[in-house]
Amino acid sequence: MLIREINPESIAEIKLVASRMRQTLVDVLGEERGESMYTMEWLVDRVLWHLDPKKTKAKVYLATSDKDQIVGQAIVRLESDNTDSEYGYFSTIYVEPSWRGQGVATKLIETVEKWLIKSEIQTVIYNTATDNSRLISLFQFLGYQLFETHDDMVRLKKDFSKN
Repeated sequence: MLIREINPESIAEIKLVASRMRQTLVDVLGEERGESMYTMEWLVDRVLWHLDPKKTKAKVYLATSDKDQIVGQAIVRLESDNTDSEYGYFSTIYVEPSWRGQGVATKLIETVEKWLIKSEIQTVIYNTATDNSRLISLFQFLGYQLFETHDDMVRLKKDFSKN
């Protein structure tokens, strides 16, 4: 398996990432709610937004099989809080169902963390639904702490300065 950045010139890759962003919502929130939240046009625009360095500092990573099949993705960007300190924010992470449990998500998370550390970012945050127990467990196994719960969402955080 190889982790690489998305090809920003590939409309097919951009559309695939957008469709898997929707699939993530469906997996976590259910089909009715996940499908209705955003149009595919909006999701494609959101991928493009992450790829535009004038709009945000972000990375879109793809996990590919030995046959160059895209089996997973992670989108991360830098955000600022009220103190103007930057932190990493996982926009989304997705692994094809047939590839789950094979270390793809772990490799994507580790790649994101390396980029954040290289960018001198001290903290990374990930939000997900409270019932997304498999992903919550994976993030906790990788050193993320549950630090906030709101309605049906949780926030997990990892502080690199403590490692």
